[in-house]
Order: sequence, then structure tokens, then C-alpha cells
Amino acid sequence: MAASLSEIIMKFDTYLKVERNLSPRTRDIYHYELKRFMEFLIRRIGRDVSVTKISAAMIRDYLEYLQIEFRYKSSTLSRVISTLKSFFRFCVEQSYIKISPASIIRLPKQARKLPIYLVNSELKRLLSAPDRDTDIGVRDYAIIVTLGFTGVRRQELVGSDISDVDFERKTLKVFGKGAKERIVPLNNFVIKALQEYLSRRPITESKALFVNMNNRRVTKERSTGDFRRLSARSVDKIVKKYVRLAGIKDRKISPHKLRHTFATLLHLSDVDILEIQKLLGHAAITSTQIYTHTNPDKLKKAVDKLEEL
Repeated sequence: MAASLSEIIMKFDTYLKVERNLSPRTRDIYHYELKRFMEFLIRRIGRDVSVTKISAAMIRDYLEYLQIEFRYKSSTLSRVISTLKSFFRFCVEQSYIKISPASIIRLPKQARKLPIYLVNSELKRLLSAPDRDTDIGVRDYAIIVTLGFTGVRRQELVGSDISDVDFERKTLKVFGKGAKERIVPLNNFVIKALQEYLSRRPITESKALFVNMNNRRVTKERSTGDFRRLSARSVDKIVKKYVRLAGIKDRKISPHKLRHTFATLLHLSDVDILEIQKLLGHAAITSTQIYTHTNPDKLKKAVDKLEEL
């Protein structure tokens, strides 16, 4: 008997966890989209359908349903289609089906948004916001400097250990998407911020680079307690706090926007796009090319130079 859609969805989740090493959050997104697709088919057919019975026409009906009932935009539809393409590609690789019914489904065209980033004056104000006379202020300053001048992702930052920092070589080892290791260079600005923070970091058994100084976990063995690794959510709150204190209004500045700022500053400094790709840990150059649209003055100067030929 052919495997049902619900059975293969569970096997696909195991594949994403074990083979592709995706985060629980990313796997939850895949599972959510596939479960909604399955529920749609069950309402139409009346039972859990075999994956061999799913056609491209069924997928198109589902996409039309999402557009009509939920007014899905092209960006959201693209996410759904990408999920279905990945799932049915897995089905082909595992010999559940011979041809993917999603292979002929095209992604909708969509305008690419320009990245939100801080200009120099805003970045300076943000860096001046933490009170560096306090231990927490020194830590928060180091976090903002590291995010803004290395381009690391929020999850990469909180996942870093003290041992990942090499002050002699001026590098930080991080593990990006898919647990891919990347060595990030550190400039003197970041080095000094990290050294200042580590000199005032609480004495703790935690190997984490950044720890939560507000929430101590008290144990029977150590009455003074221990300091836990800082969470990604805490980093969000830290950045939001200092954006507010810096008076940067009407901008949804987040840790990821500091990553955008880093990439934009590199581009404005004429750093090659391939080098920016390596620094950011992008798997595809298309993810990096968005930063080439941030400086129209550079494009004008490039065109003006043609007059010299």
C-alpha cells in the first residue's frame, strides 16, 4: 500500500532534522505549511490521500484557495511553493513518486525590497546609548558592536562560546545555518569591546560568550548561582531598548537590521560582492546582491566614468 501524505510528512521532518540539520523553528514552518496543505486535501477528498495521487492541478487549486480565502501575497505564496517543492523533491529522492507534481509550479514574481539599515549618524547614536559605567551596559555595547561590525546573525551571536574568540588572530568562529562553520574577522573596534566586556563578565561555569546577567540559576552546589547563556529573544530586547534610547524612530531596527548595516557599509566601501557573501555566510550570491542597490550615487559615478573612455 502506498504511503499516505501524513506518514511522509513525518519522515520529511526527520530528514530535515537529521540530514539537513535545520533548526526546530525552520522545521516548524515546513510542518505548518505541509499540514495546512494536507488538511485542504482531506476536506476536498474526504481522507488522508496517498502521495502518488497528488497532482499539479491539486497544488494549483490549493494556491488559488490561499489567494482567495486568505489574500496571500506573492512573498507568502513563494514560501508555500518552496515548501511544497522541497517536500516533493524529497518524495522523488525516496522513491515514493517518480515525478514531482510541484516541479512545474512557478514561483510568483515579486519586487525585491531594499534592506533597512542604519546610516552612520544613527549607528553612532546607537553605539553611544549603552551606559558603559555599568557591567550590563558594557555587555550590551559589546553585543551591538559585534552585530554591527561583523554581520553575524542573532543566533550565531548567542551560540558563540568564549573559546570561539581568537584575540591573537582577531577572529570569531560561528556556526551558521545548517551548522556550517564560518570564521569571521574582527576589527580593533570589536576586539576592544569584547575585551572590555570579558574583563567585567561574571565568573561563571557557563562557556557562553554572552550571558544573561539578570537571570541567575541558583543551584544547591553553588549558592551564588550561575549565569545562563543569553537568549536570542533577549538580544532582540537589548537592541530595541537602545534603539529607543538613541532616539531612532519610525524604523524597525532589529539584530538582523544591524547585519544589513554591516553589509551595506562594506558595499559603500567598495568591498567586492563575493567577499561580502563570504563574510555573511550566504549560500547563494542572490542573497547578497540586494546590497548592490543601496547606493545610487555610486552607480551614477560609474556611468559618468564612461565619458573618460
